[in-house]
Amino acid sequence: MRRISALLCMTVLGLFLTGCASVVSLISEGGLDQEMRVTSDPPGAKVFLMGSIPLGETPLLDIKIERTKNTFLVLKKEGYEDQNILLKHRFNYWFWGNIICCGLFGSTTDSMTDATVQLSPTQYHVLLNPKKVSLEQREQFARIKTIRNLTLRGYLEVQQNLAVGYGEYLASLLTTLRVSESEQGDAIRQLQKIMVDSKDPLEFSDKVLDSFHLSRL
Repeated sequence: MRRISALLCMTVLGLFLTGCASVVSLISEGGLDQEMRVTSDPPGAKVFLMGSIPLGETPLLDIKIERTKNTFLVLKKEGYEDQNILLKHRFNYWFWGNIICCGLFGSTTDSMTDATVQLSPTQYHVLLNPKKVSLEQREQFARIKTIRNLTLRGYLEVQQNLAVGYGEYLASLLTTLRVSESEQGDAIRQLQKIMVDSKDPLEFSDKVLDSFHLSRL
């Protein structure tokens, strides 16, 4: 009898707690939408969800996109090639909590509502390719692209290198910025100050370009 009562209690509890991941997402993450940030070089690119739904122009700092698989954005700007971005996603770890607290019935519900998908990263910066460029512009674009990669994708490594004053990423950045050997000490101190004064990788990257007089496209 006790086993039957316990089973009934667990069943009722499971019904009330079905979709724990969905509930946690709704409460702690503002719903089943993921807040995204999309910026570009140059700014002013029109952004379309799934290629047709207009979201506005870059920089977009607080747009919300539904957590679903195979979501993509298209960026368009006159004079530049269209850029397609497949939004990456990662597994929402509340799915496993859902199995623990709600049972397999709850986890199946979350799979059907896509609550197990969380877009990651939540910030994208896109370099738009000019359709017609001179050799000099192409070289400038290549330098900016390298600096963006070093300061955005390699932000943590550059931060670690700046903390000690040397390192592979920092050396690559100084080379791309065309800092002479005699000026590297001053440049490193300048980059260290920029790092301290920047609140996020994109601000650091923007300030590096501006401080070393590299005009953005």
